[in-house]
Amino acid sequence: MQNPTPQKLKGISGVVIAVLLTVIGIAAVLIFWGMMSGFFNPQPKVIIEKAVITKIGQNKYDVSITVRETGGASTTITKVELTGGTLSNPVTLTPGGQTQQKTELSPGSSLTLVYKLEGQSLEPGVTYYIAVYYRSGDSEVRSELYPVTVR
Repeated sequence: MQNPTPQKLKGISGVVIAVLLTVIGIAAVLIFWGMMSGFFNPQPKVIIEKAVITKIGQNKYDVSITVRETGGASTTITKVELTGGTLSNPVTLTPGGQTQQKTELSPGSSLTLVYKLEGQSLEPGVTYYIAVYYRSGDSEVRSELYPVTVR
């Protein structure tokens, strides 16, 4: 009886390995670029850290808002709105004290803004929401809504 001749095993060819490694390398570069592109081209992002509404008279309120820029780019606060609760439509707040109509906010900085609200009746214990609008490129972006009640 003769021994059968052993069959030669075939592996993956060099061309297939080169193509696979190239595809894996390109995918790794794209994933890395997607994760790191925010560091190379920062976009402004403004968050509200604290907000207080204080009643100072008949239908007169002071609104104090502390904002922080967390996106790593300068921006301008363009307006502040109050909504929710007993308000049927959003109300744009009027700057008061040292606050200007448009306020610059540098990267990573925090700023306390003071606004006035007159001619509206706000109910104590009712939750209202404050939104800060700021510039990002050529557009105006709204911050997350921040809940606040009247003191």
